[in-house]
Amino acid sequence: MRKYSRLGKNTLWVVLGNSGAKFMSFLMLPFYTGWLSVEEYGTVDIINIYVSLLLSVVSCSITEALFVFPKGENREKQQEYFSSSICFFLISIILSGILFGGIYFTASIFHISNSFINYIFAIYAILMVSFAQQLTQQFTRSIDQMKIYSTTGLVLTASTIAFSFLLIPRYGVNGFIGSIILANLIASLYPLFAAKLYTYINILSIRKEACIRMLRYSIPLVPNSIMWWLVSALNRPLMEHYGGLHSIGLFAVANKFPSIISSVFTMFSISWQIAVLEEFGKEGYNNFFNKIFQWTVFGTALLSCLLSLCSPLLISIFADSEYYESWRYVPILSLSTVFLAISGFAGSNFSATKESKYFFYSSVWGALTAVVVNFLLIPQWNIMGASISVMLSFLIMSISRLWYCRKYVKITCTFQLLSTIFANILFVIVILIKLPLTFKIILFTILLSGIFVFNRNIWDDIKLLKTKIKK
Repeated sequence: MRKYSRLGKNTLWVVLGNSGAKFMSFLMLPFYTGWLSVEEYGTVDIINIYVSLLLSVVSCSITEALFVFPKGENREKQQEYFSSSICFFLISIILSGILFGGIYFTASIFHISNSFINYIFAIYAILMVSFAQQLTQQFTRSIDQMKIYSTTGLVLTASTIAFSFLLIPRYGVNGFIGSIILANLIASLYPLFAAKLYTYINILSIRKEACIRMLRYSIPLVPNSIMWWLVSALNRPLMEHYGGLHSIGLFAVANKFPSIISSVFTMFSISWQIAVLEEFGKEGYNNFFNKIFQWTVFGTALLSCLLSLCSPLLISIFADSEYYESWRYVPILSLSTVFLAISGFAGSNFSATKESKYFFYSSVWGALTAVVVNFLLIPQWNIMGASISVMLSFLIMSISRLWYCRKYVKITCTFQLLSTIFANILFVIVILIKLPLTFKIILFTILLSGIFVFNRNIWDDIKLLKTKIKK
């Protein structure tokens, strides 16, 4: 019972801190699409895509290790890990600056011009402040400062919104870049002082061994992050080539809505990771894992169906009229978030066992799928091809992670999972094909009812949980 209540408590703190942040970010979409043209919004999106790729390379994903290794250690050890990671951060700033300068100088000589070269120093600045922000926020989670961890998300979003209103209407894309840099800088400093993280920084506590220990865990995650980039972001450069920044802008807006589902799962997975680290290997873990797994798939599938159904209305409300066409890609991208949740949930076992190689193995399969399908479909179907590629890549990745995690846990809710996913796939197909409205409503009702029926045992679990809480 304690593990369920602790999971619920940690989830509550994360949701309180991040749901408001995600909600406010979503409400900003009408302003972003009003301030920026489709092409400008596409430029902003591709800049973020380059940052997401390079951040894991520049940081060597050490922020992930900074959550795992200091957790449960005494203060002296925590000080060693944090001080060593700060030292690594400073070295990374210097080396990356030299590399980015060299790339820009070379591009100038050969007259190379593209979205990356044109904004290379803006990308470098965003990389550095994002690295710092993740470093401080992840460490607060490791030392169980969940309130501050959650509040940092609110600080980041509130700062981004404030600077967006000040800068974007006047400076456009450059204003967006400036708002991101300033907001991440503030969100880096907030946990540093609110959680008194500066007391964990000591030059004498820097240990080469501590840094190596973290890097041995985190470096295998770098290829994994690159593979994730290939899965979710390789489509952007290809879309830029075949359809221009206009197609990237439409895809970015379409992807904004399914990202709500992935954000909800991310908020939950933060507390779920803590629960796995605490409960893995204990009696009853297998049953605990399967129950939460089924609840997760049921919840994400239900959100996927509802979002797909409402996509035309949501686009018309939250985006400018020139973005309306993007609703057609929302159902496919929403379905992909279900496979993303499955992949992330299964992968939590790899963190508990510190077997990060399985993150890489599974991501290789997803990346290979992305590369092949992107090059096959984007030249023909452009945005729809990119959407299908994302969905298939996450599907393959989720299957491979379930295969690898069977070494650590037995999946006993296979029927419920497959039935729910199949109903969700049919739901998306019904939305996209042309059928009479009455017939669609009947099919929607049948499929949604099926999802509830397939997961009827969840309601028994909830009743049992309520009974135990009352006692």
